[in-house]
Amino acid sequence: MLPTLTFWLVAAGVGIVALPLAELLLGRLPGRGLVFARPLGLLALVFPAWLVASVGIAPFGVPTVVASLALLVVVCAALRIRGIGRIGAASPIRRVWVTGEIVFTLTFLGWALLRSFSPDVWNTEKPMDMAFINAVSRTEWFPPHDPWQSGSDVNYYYYGHYLVAFLVRLTGIEPEVAFNLAVALVYALVATSVFGVAATLYEAARREADAPGRSPVHVGLTAVGLAVLVGNLAGGTQLLHEPGRLGDYDWWSPSRVIDGTANEFPWFSFLLGDLHAHVMVTPFTLVAVAYAIQLGVRGPPLERASRRSAAELLLASLVLGALYALNSFDFPTACGIGLGALLVWALDAPGRIVRAALWGCGWVALAVVLYLPFWHHFSPPTTSIGRIHERTSFTSFARDYWLIYGVFLWIALALFAARFALARRYLVWMGAAGLFFLVLLAPDRLSGVAIVLVVVALAVFATLASGPFSLPYRLLWLLGAVAFGLVASGEVLYLRDAFDGTPSFRFNTVFKTGYQAWLLLAVVSAITIYWSASWFGRRLRAAWLGVLAVLVAAALVYPVVGTYARSGGFKHGSTLDGMRWLERTAPGDAAAIAWLRRSVNGTPTLVEAVGPDFDPEGRGRVSTYTGIPSVITWPGHGRQWGHDSGTRIDDVQTLYATADAAVARRLLDRYDVRYVFVGSLERRDYPAASLAKFRLIGNEVFRSGSTMIYDVGWPPPAPAAVGSTR
Repeated sequence: MLPTLTFWLVAAGVGIVALPLAELLLGRLPGRGLVFARPLGLLALVFPAWLVASVGIAPFGVPTVVASLALLVVVCAALRIRGIGRIGAASPIRRVWVTGEIVFTLTFLGWALLRSFSPDVWNTEKPMDMAFINAVSRTEWFPPHDPWQSGSDVNYYYYGHYLVAFLVRLTGIEPEVAFNLAVALVYALVATSVFGVAATLYEAARREADAPGRSPVHVGLTAVGLAVLVGNLAGGTQLLHEPGRLGDYDWWSPSRVIDGTANEFPWFSFLLGDLHAHVMVTPFTLVAVAYAIQLGVRGPPLERASRRSAAELLLASLVLGALYALNSFDFPTACGIGLGALLVWALDAPGRIVRAALWGCGWVALAVVLYLPFWHHFSPPTTSIGRIHERTSFTSFARDYWLIYGVFLWIALALFAARFALARRYLVWMGAAGLFFLVLLAPDRLSGVAIVLVVVALAVFATLASGPFSLPYRLLWLLGAVAFGLVASGEVLYLRDAFDGTPSFRFNTVFKTGYQAWLLLAVVSAITIYWSASWFGRRLRAAWLGVLAVLVAAALVYPVVGTYARSGGFKHGSTLDGMRWLERTAPGDAAAIAWLRRSVNGTPTLVEAVGPDFDPEGRGRVSTYTGIPSVITWPGHGRQWGHDSGTRIDDVQTLYATADAAVARRLLDRYDVRYVFVGSLERRDYPAASLAKFRLIGNEVFRSGSTMIYDVGWPPPAPAAVGSTR
């Protein structure tokens, strides 16, 4: 309970302290952007410590963490004294901000509770995320060392893991507990940011267009529901086909609808519990979307040379630049939305093009400059762009996308119908022509691609075409165009990476673009639901909403039944201890890991048993939970990150298997190993006679049950007192 309260207090405090920064960045929006203070404040909090450690000025540690916090407090206090960031008595602003705070608190505490019923930080890619967090916590300079291949640096978008490690340093909470609290934190940040984007855009539409006079709070809450409280239709379909299987419900399969890809949606991602890059970047991408809405509605600041304009540009660049270090896939998407919004604003009146172009170029350029150390060290795993030639039939295409995006597609149908309303005779002729061309394209399996490209083209047309349409309405279409464009991209092109040449060649492309599309479609859909009251008659709209209610009910099956299955029917006691599984299965190993955390500073190399990636038995647990670099762990992931493991796998196996102390000594020296871990898995994999040689090579510095740690530093260390939990 205390760690949960501590984590919430820190996050809540950052959100309150950073209110002036939110107004500096988004003060020209309805609500002054105050609801986005927390994600913006977190980025402002962690950036200084990262920057000074990246350029070699000061090492990352408690002093720089405290200094960064002090800097944020001082700057924001100075701005507050000048009247910036005060909530005031303005009812609409206060109502939206207070609702956002309630959404954050409820979603954080609610997800922390759900997470406590399945807290184990193991399986899937949770070990990778845990290893990165612990490696960052242990590192002094950036990029951090690779905890799974000694002598290498992390070649991954690690900034989200750095943010969590910063909070670990700030709060002093154990990493295996902080990991689960961070899952709840990101979930709450996503919910709050979705609420803010939808509420802000709808309020702008109310003020400048013909949107009905419903409260933006209602729209924002609807967006939260569509974004993070429902699943896809595949989850409901599964229960329909196999009713009565609550305990055996396959909560995994709804995220794997399209063969060879992943089709995650937020509830699945947070239920899974991986602190992966595509998840952690989401709230910050939504802040960038909010800034794009400000640019589309208000344009760049009028006083380009003023200090306030400079502060806005700096903060906007801080957010945009962070996306590349958090998850590089989101950076071009945010750039596209931001530059598209500037184009929408520029085309609305003459004489704006140059001003929009200058601001857009300066925004993107400064975003790159601020995070230049990351750009310098990071080598993207993608090599080039490939064209997709293998496609499914139209029926499979339509079925798959309906199961994934069915709720959003039904809502989008109303948006398109209202915008492109035509006489019945035109619809008949256009439908006949469309059907004819689809038949022609069917042999080459291009029908699905053709439809999605036409949808994107219509959305772009609705965004940019001349006519008496308000800027908020065009921005609604812009978000829709980008969302459908992201979906379409995975059917036309793919990024070549480690999966190229396999049946999963477009795995990451569809996975990450589809995840972004889900959040954008949730915002567009929520606004469309309320704005549709101005487009359709009461009876037609009631029928449309009736079908929508059925679809939403089907989409709610997964959050209920999937959560029940994932949590084992809530039969086990609740805890946020992510090492509970290890403490139960191998208590000696868990005690040894705790000793390494307490007793070993820096980044000496250790060796432990090597196994396959995603090893369910736990090989790699020592480097994962300590951040101390191992000789080799999860070698397949290392290859994805561009590392060459050479003979490390064979060498580690030889090191443990040989009974020859001289051979073992040579291998230890080759990789500059300081600690040898002999725990439950090592004793299971290798004979006791082979493991006995480590007594001749080094000193036993820890023992708990049958788990031992040997210090094999060279020259041989003097005998030391053995740590023990016996």
